[in-house]
Amino acid sequence: MKCKASIIIPVRNKLEFTQKCLESLFAAVPQVSHEIIVVDNASDDGTATYLEQKQNEFLLTWIRNDPPKPFAASCNVGARAANGQYLVFLNNDTEAYPDWLDAMVEVAERSPLIGAVGAKLLYPDMTIQHAGVAFYRHKSRNVIGPFHVFRSFPPDVVAVNKEREFQAVTGACLLTPKSVFEEVDGFDERYVNCFEDVDYCLTLREKGYKIIYTPRAVLIHHEGQTPGRKEYENHSAQILFQKWNDRMIEDAEDYILPEGFAIEEGGDGTLMIYAGTELKDWWKGIRQLEQYEQWQMILSELTNLESILGSNNAGFWQLRGKCYLKMGDLRNARLAYARSQTLDPQAVEPKWGLVEVALAETKTREAKTRINRLLAQYPDDQRRETWEETLYEINRGLRLEVEAAEPLETTERS
Repeated sequence: MKCKASIIIPVRNKLEFTQKCLESLFAAVPQVSHEIIVVDNASDDGTATYLEQKQNEFLLTWIRNDPPKPFAASCNVGARAANGQYLVFLNNDTEAYPDWLDAMVEVAERSPLIGAVGAKLLYPDMTIQHAGVAFYRHKSRNVIGPFHVFRSFPPDVVAVNKEREFQAVTGACLLTPKSVFEEVDGFDERYVNCFEDVDYCLTLREKGYKIIYTPRAVLIHHEGQTPGRKEYENHSAQILFQKWNDRMIEDAEDYILPEGFAIEEGGDGTLMIYAGTELKDWWKGIRQLEQYEQWQMILSELTNLESILGSNNAGFWQLRGKCYLKMGDLRNARLAYARSQTLDPQAVEPKWGLVEVALAETKTREAKTRINRLLAQYPDDQRRETWEETLYEINRGLRLEVEAAEPLETTERS
């Protein structure tokens, strides 16, 4: 049966999130006619039983992929089964607020040139997870790449509550006309669980379509709950840069500067957005405290700064990890670096921080494994020589341990 919108939700286990997502859709029923299609990728945690029950209650259509498919391919499967004029790709780790779908459809119907509409997504702590995707030229790597502009900002600041055009929006909640989706042959299935949304939006823009972010559609997004989501991130990033490297337009400052904010890149490529010159000077002051090794003072200042900019800033957690490491608090250093790595999986600094923590804990085999990963993931990084030297010393120490143990084993046998 034809309808206005088909909500397509790819899932792979994580039943608890799928239930919350669907319950939020059932509780806040959109005014526009719609259907729900859940594409289940061989889940083995009870998801299939749950979805079969909901299908029998005529609440959704359940499609099962076995073997499982990545996000892009799963979305394409759902799109082929869809009856809606619009396709709405939705992560299963989201929870919808009332009127979210109606707001997105209203934007899409303003013009046939609107190719995609993105929503305002919030972390569970109510800070911004997505308010549009901007592009920044990273000085450390001399490449232009996408990032979630205004991530971790409070939800009521003016900058995140403006409807505007972007080069891309996130696929965690993306509406697009089905005719447009079919025109470009859907998502590029070479991507594995990331960057297919950016690729899709850039493809639409090349064909003259507009990508619009609307703050009137609001959902919670827990982010990163798909099992194995980060496993192929480097693979997908390489496809994106090879395909779009000379066609991605640096535009971050076009969004940030007019709002009275400033952007700065850390030594590891982490992007920091500051609410005006006062907070930028505050951050510089914190960095100056590093020179005097005032680690406890830095921790206090970071807590104060987070009260304004939010707690989901990878750079803050990275610096917090360094402070704890310098103070000898290895447990909290490990937790802070791990949090930074989760928030910015591409950043090298927290990964190296975890190496330093492992060495401080005399967990040399863990440190060796982490260094080998760095060498494999970042073959052209300028810090490679340091990593190789550290790895050499670790291997040398392990060999000495073996050699020292050999005479003891001989004596015991005799």
